[in-house]
Amino acid sequence: MSETNETMRIALVMGATGAVGKAVLKDLLLNSTYAKVVIVGRRAAELSNDIPQEKLVQKTVDFENLEQHREAFRGVNDVYCCLGTTRADAGGAAQFKKIDQGYVVNSAKIIAEENPAKTQGETVSPIHFLYCSSASANKNSLFLYIQTKGETEDRLSNLGFQRVSIFRPGLLELEEPRSRPRFAETIFATIFSPINRTLGLHMAAQVGAVARAMRKVANDDPKLQGLIDKKKATSESGSQVTIYSNKDIDMLNE
Repeated sequence: MSETNETMRIALVMGATGAVGKAVLKDLLLNSTYAKVVIVGRRAAELSNDIPQEKLVQKTVDFENLEQHREAFRGVNDVYCCLGTTRADAGGAAQFKKIDQGYVVNSAKIIAEENPAKTQGETVSPIHFLYCSSASANKNSLFLYIQTKGETEDRLSNLGFQRVSIFRPGLLELEEPRSRPRFAETIFATIFSPINRTLGLHMAAQVGAVARAMRKVANDDPKLQGLIDKKKATSESGSQVTIYSNKDIDMLNE
């Protein structure tokens, strides 16, 4: 990707108020050469004054009525999707799936429709869709969280984007405390984090590391040479789909 082309590109971030999404937003504003960084969400993201915000555009949407907000998803190049929740935060299994999968897939459909192929004969949207999933995501799992992530990956892979990059971090090491702490993350921060780093287990990732990995993949970092060829697959819709494990995320941060 040339610098000229890169400086003209527009990034869209979904889930920018969550742990990974906010790390992505800050990383893009601090390090990328995107002409504009657009965030789409239910509420505005709050950033400290040391984060440059002249390229930031915040758009508030109602995910229950996305048809009214099609313009918000138009004219972008790279989509960083970090939108998600937990069963506890959502208030039940049905609401969890509605937010964690429904909001993501419904938004992605509109993104594909509002950014169609530009070249005659092409059938896929030129968008590069980067999705933060979860380790062990599996649509055939009996566990709701893992199953939902796997199903979402599968549906995104077949919506007709030129590229779909899926990131599967393990337990997340936070930069900022959540408003509602999660038990597993609390245990990890106090017990497992030092062990994971010391032994190089590749079972956890700092949210900032996930953000940097996503940006590097979107900008075709030289570290990707060989990695994509070994991992990429082509979906039925013609999308190039690549899955990045926690170990890959660590490698991209070396």
